[in-house]
Amino acid sequence: MKIKLLFAVAAAAFLTFPLQDAKAQAQQPKRAVIKVNPLSAFALTGSGFLEYAVTDNISAQLGAFTTGASISNVKFKGYGFTPEVRYYFSENKAAPMGPYLAGYGRIQNFKLTVEKQDENGRDYSATYAPIGGGVAIGNQWIFNSGFALDVFLGAGYNGGNLKVNVGTEEDFDAGIIGDMILGGGFGFRPGITLGYNF
Repeated sequence: MKIKLLFAVAAAAFLTFPLQDAKAQAQQPKRAVIKVNPLSAFALTGSGFLEYAVTDNISAQLGAFTTGASISNVKFKGYGFTPEVRYYFSENKAAPMGPYLAGYGRIQNFKLTVEKQDENGRDYSATYAPIGGGVAIGNQWIFNSGFALDVFLGAGYNGGNLKVNVGTEEDFDAGIIGDMILGGGFGFRPGITLGYNF
């Protein structure tokens, strides 16, 4: 349900590209934007991004997150980094403002625990450290106040294997929500961030 909602929001944002109020983006933006993803709180995750325009068309962004979510009886603790390069292709707006194409990488590290113990009293635990990457398309609006809104939709692949220390792989199955947090295999990366241009 959340993914369908994000897709709907992203689609609506992309359809409004030609309807933008020219006054809202009349000024040239400053080079840096600091942002947070307000939707990540629903997954008990905190994420933030720092973007810097290197040229009028290219920017570099680094995202970071940390999570402590629990789903069913599986607890996820972890962190990750998302380095990204964006190409802004508007003829009348300079980076970091306007529509863009991006390529990104993703490095993640998770520790999973289950409230079970083996015959030796050891807690069930596993680790998962996928690495991957993908592409995204989006639009970033920067308003005269400095407020920034970034809406994007991406697709990518993360590869890695669950390493079970104690227990079995079935013990750490948290269904589709767990798969979304762990982010293994092919997946979509929709998102919205709010921030400030400085």
